[in-house]
Amino acid sequence: MTSTQEQPTSDDKAVIERLEHVLDEWRGRIDDLLVRADLASKGASGAVCADADAPPNAYLAAKNQLQRIPGDAGANIGSLKSGVEKLIDDLRRAYESAEAALRRGRGE
Repeated sequence: MTSTQEQPTSDDKAVIERLEHVLDEWRGRIDDLLVRADLASKGASGAVCADADAPPNAYLAAKNQLQRIPGDAGANIGSLKSGVEKLIDDLRRAYESAEAALRRGRGE
């Protein structure tokens, strides 16, 4: 029942790989942020810890959306890509907010 139209092209696969790479980079940044938030939590308010929870959640949402792209989603790759890119943008904003809260908590 699959046809060549339904199969992802090499360009589609490249897009998925690029998005996976972007998410992997964000995972590293989030891990670093979580370590800094944990170290700062000793004297920080609960708001800093709550803000630090948002980036991992946003990362998981983007990662799950990317993993939902089925092997035969070639025809829909544009809208799926847009959805993942929107989630990555949400991730960026959550990260920046958490990082700013962490800086404020340290009095920077």
